[in-house]
Amino acid sequence: MISTPGHDRIRRIRRKEGGLLSLAAVLLFLSPLPSMAIGTIVDGSVTFGYTNDFNTTRGNTVDTQFVGAATGDLTWESWWFFRVSGDGRETAFAAPDAESYVGSLGRLDWADPGAAGLFSAALDLEVLDTGVGMGNLFQNLRITNTGISDLTIDIFHYTDLDVGNSFGADTATLVPNASAIEISVLDGTDSAPIIAYGADAYRVTGWNRVLRDLTDRNVDNLDNSGLPFAPGDFTVAFQWSRTIGAGTTESFLTQFGSNAPLLPPSASAIPEPGTALLSGLGLMLLAGCRRADRTRSS
Repeated sequence: MISTPGHDRIRRIRRKEGGLLSLAAVLLFLSPLPSMAIGTIVDGSVTFGYTNDFNTTRGNTVDTQFVGAATGDLTWESWWFFRVSGDGRETAFAAPDAESYVGSLGRLDWADPGAAGLFSAALDLEVLDTGVGMGNLFQNLRITNTGISDLTIDIFHYTDLDVGNSFGADTATLVPNASAIEISVLDGTDSAPIIAYGADAYRVTGWNRVLRDLTDRNVDNLDNSGLPFAPGDFTVAFQWSRTIGAGTTESFLTQFGSNAPLLPPSASAIPEPGTALLSGLGLMLLAGCRRADRTRSS
């Protein structure tokens, strides 16, 4: 992507909003207002946060901030999308039904993301301070099939990394990995490995191009393209294609590091699949209660 003064100014303004929105996240947590995907998790000197509410006019994604490790802010955006078999396009997960941010752990919950009674979702986050100028972030999206038949679904995770706190000089290469898609991203002396465990495909582009595909009105499947990536504004999307049995849960796990090597998934405290199933059943009950309430009120 070719950087322009206007693009740079918009990004700088939006980054300055982060401090104010962190305070807003605290007030939101204490108030009964609807969830909006704003909040911050902290471990040691490392912080990850969502810095604006989910808003369809801002690209169906959420701005993020990852600071305290390496140079400045490592991230720009990071969000999740889905496509159920038969859908004519990908859909962004909207503002969650519930969210919490406690210490180094965060969680967002959706009782019925597609409003079709097919599945619930929970996103667990953990930030880790792994040394001086180093940090890691785990994100684990769990999909629970709340229907009575198999659910065939594609999950997409989009991330815009601004390594070195800049958005014009990132380079990236594919790292051989038999069980995951792993990419090494560099900018000067700063590095940011990123990995999607068990993912089926990826696409790397300059800023906004792969995001436009995920938010247009067409079916888009990622094609393992874009690497190696020449200096520019690095963005990546990963895709998983799965069939999930009724009443069962599937996890979609990613991790990135900031001047830090990737950690084994066991290093994270976010829920294991057994716990995921129990929480998924809880969301099934919640969704059932909501459907019952709508029936009684109709």
